[in-house]
Amino acid sequence: MADIATISTAIATALATTLCPDGTASGAITGRPLIIRRGGLTQADLGNAAHTLQQGCDFIGVADLPESWTRLDEPLGRPWRPDSQTPATATISVTGTTATVSVASGTTPSGTVGLRVGGLAGMAGTACSLHVAVAGDTASGIAALLAVGLPGALVTGTSLILPAGTTVQAINADTRAARCVARRQQQMFVITAWSALPEARDILGQAISDALALTDWLTDAHGSTFRMEARATSNDDTAMNRGLFSRPARYLVTFDTDLTHTTPVMLAGGVGIGPAVVAGDVLLDK
Repeated sequence: MADIATISTAIATALATTLCPDGTASGAITGRPLIIRRGGLTQADLGNAAHTLQQGCDFIGVADLPESWTRLDEPLGRPWRPDSQTPATATISVTGTTATVSVASGTTPSGTVGLRVGGLAGMAGTACSLHVAVAGDTASGIAALLAVGLPGALVTGTSLILPAGTTVQAINADTRAARCVARRQQQMFVITAWSALPEARDILGQAISDALALTDWLTDAHGSTFRMEARATSNDDTAMNRGLFSRPARYLVTFDTDLTHTTPVMLAGGVGIGPAVVAGDVLLDK
């Protein structure tokens, strides 16, 4: 979910990509060394580090203003909505009364695997055993977990052997993320350019403005998208006697605090299920 930390990092990354196309170590489009980070200046930046203002290094800081926080209305009822779908890497196949689990080599286990078994002793109707694969699962481990819910099943490595006379059907399904907006809010973020020269400050400030001029939306590392709206920009020369010139630019950011759950794409009432499916049905071979 989006957070003030992930938003600040996303903004800093976007600026670094635009202002330093060859990497920050190679200098910015201004022709000067540049450090972009969250927060403000430190004492070391003013003269006690390898890269300082007095040595011709410019700085950009991204900070949030807590007093600007405002809550907005989120969708009524906070409904869960389908998001991205993850293809299954764990699958199960059936030959006769033997079921074999496999996990694609070099992948993180994902997806839902299971069995429908009819004719088990002491059980009326059809038994169903399911497992949603997660990181760390193995094919043999999944087979053992599925066997727990099926009386008489024997596990041999990655295979389950069901009693003779039973009917066995494989269940394979992808997984899909469902997202819910728990809270929606706005908060002001300040992007400040610092330089030891007023002309360098102006060049850097204009470069920041140009870099974000057509950027209304950004996405953070968690996949959450937030909106940025430009607000007031000003020059700050109050510390000019210390050789410090700055230009803070304010951006109003609207972002959601959202929750994500993983759901199997297979059960009645699930994602993309048509009206013909009734409660209790399980979709096979999907």
